[in-house]
Amino acid sequence: MLNQGTFMGLALAGVFLILQLTGLETSFLNNLLTWLVYIGFIHISMVRYRQSLQDGWLSYGQGVWLGTRMGMLAGIIMGAWMFLYMKVINPAYTDELIIQMQETYLAMGMSETEVARMEDMFAMVANPVLMILSGIFGVGFTSLLFSLIIAIFQRRKPKDPFSNAMKTIE
Repeated sequence: MLNQGTFMGLALAGVFLILQLTGLETSFLNNLLTWLVYIGFIHISMVRYRQSLQDGWLSYGQGVWLGTRMGMLAGIIMGAWMFLYMKVINPAYTDELIIQMQETYLAMGMSETEVARMEDMFAMVANPVLMILSGIFGVGFTSLLFSLIIAIFQRRKPKDPFSNAMKTIE
């Protein structure tokens, strides 16, 4: 779980960096690649856990709990990456976020004076510490949602030990 969570966090950070460098951070490709990382890592983790540690069986709750814990670890790594990105690699990213939020509200029909009054709120939302916390909880929650779905397909009930024992007796 620790390895897979770490690798998932690094993969999410890599997807973020690649999409930032290519300018595709607001495209559908961003969502698609991020979802593929979530689905791939959670699926592989459940299969490995089931096969290597559970003798081929996995309950629904175990699968959900595994994927959620993995997502929380990936969220910590993603949050630390976002902090590093916003403070060291691209300090202008915060200003870019604020400009995007302003443009969005203007496009929704708000007046410029209303958007100007909201500037303090924009700065608070783009705060790196808040981005870390939202990364942890956001990745964790998204992992929970994907785990709820993937665990349905990965759960395996244990075989009845009595029927197996009776086969050897007969």
